Amino acid sequence: SIKRMLDAGLIIESDDRPDPALDDERRRYYRLTSFGERVARAEAARIARLLQAAQSKRLMGGASG
Repeated sequence: SIKRMLDAGLIIESDDRPDPALDDERRRYYRLTSFGERVARAEAARIARLLQAAQSKRLMGGASG
């Protein structure tokens, strides 16, 4: 959840707002912290390794199989 990501220091609330015509003043905006970006990159690398392992074991089939 957003609260967990805030508590973990992965994101912070941002003061940056979009075009006022598109904005809703009740809406909150967030951005990744540098720590959050490092965590996201590490998670993406972990998932890529899992995908590579599944492909090497031929566990990832296409539409035919």
